[in-house]
Order: sequence, then structure tokens, then C-alpha cells
Amino acid sequence: MLLQLLGIKVRIFGLQNIKNKNSKVVIMNHESALDIPILTAALPLSIRFMAKKELFRIPLFGWAINLARHIPIDRRNPRKAIAVINRVSDELIRQRYSIVVSPEGTRSYDGKIAPFKKGAFRLAEIHRLPILPVLILGARYCVPNKRLSINPGIVEVHIENEVHLSDYPNMKACISDLRDQMITQKEHYEEKRKQNQLD
Repeated sequence: MLLQLLGIKVRIFGLQNIKNKNSKVVIMNHESALDIPILTAALPLSIRFMAKKELFRIPLFGWAINLARHIPIDRRNPRKAIAVINRVSDELIRQRYSIVVSPEGTRSYDGKIAPFKKGAFRLAEIHRLPILPVLILGARYCVPNKRLSINPGIVEVHIENEVHLSDYPNMKACISDLRDQMITQKEHYEEKRKQNQLD
């Protein structure tokens, strides 16, 4: 409803790649302030997000995400952050929630996919969960960085095949492969968008 009011249409590709509604670690690229409502609208899963703890202090919004039991991350205290992640994710996974993580760690301000951190992959390893890669394309044009305005537009959400860490020789290979796939697909989208503007 929020996205409709803002004039943002979401096109979803790859819903057939979600085989069941069991818990997963969902990894997504992070390019706009609307990524959370976009992904919530796109995925037919019960999901909870990891988000920087500063968001939990925002009046109304922060209270809402706290009541919904999203996971606050204290970037200044990694040890405390890990403890919170482990405690809350244990509870959520027992209730068949999927955990959404941006492995970049923060929003991309140049549109490029930053190096991935290991947190999401360690979570998948500890809980023996599949990893569901999701790519959000076009959101940064609807919510330009450092601007308060929101532009109507079309956002694409691409849901890829689930993978398991056991599909790869090690965690590093999994991280590298999934990031490379996202980069390739994003570059193709940006090139196609540029061409459409020229036409």
C-alpha cells in the first residue's frame, strides 16, 4: 500500500525459485531507503531484517520495527552485535521466519555492489539454512541518495535459486560466486536502462 501511494510499481521475477516457506537466509543488495518495504511486498515469506540500531530510534518507524522483532545491529560493538544476532535469530528461525541481510553492510551510494561481509553466510552455516539471493534493481532512482524526494517508477525484484554452502568448496567461494552473479545482472540492467533512455 505504501509503495502504491508513492507511485512505485514492483515487478517480481523468479517467484518459482522459492520452493517452500521454510526459514532461509535472504541476501539482498542495498541501494535505497525503500528496500525493506519493497522486499516485504515481493517475497511470499515471513521475513525479518537485520538493520542498524539507529533505525530503531526513529519515532513510530523504530517502534514498529522493534515490536515486529527485526534485529538491531550495533556496528560500533561487533561482539554485542553477534550476541544479539545469535539470540534473536535463534528465536525467529524456530518460528520459521527467514532472516534478510544485506551482506554489503550498508547502502550503496554509487549504485555499485560493495564487497560482501561474512555475517549472512555464517548465519546460514550455523543454522544450516539455504541462502536465497535477491536483487533489487531501480530503487535508487526512485529514492535518490541524500534527497528527501521520492520519484514514481518501476522497481524490479529478481529472486534467484536457493543455494547451500555445501554446494561450494568453502564459504569464500560461495560469497564470491553470489556477488559476481549480482554484479553481472546489475550491470546488464543498468546498461539496458541507459539504452532505453537513449531510445
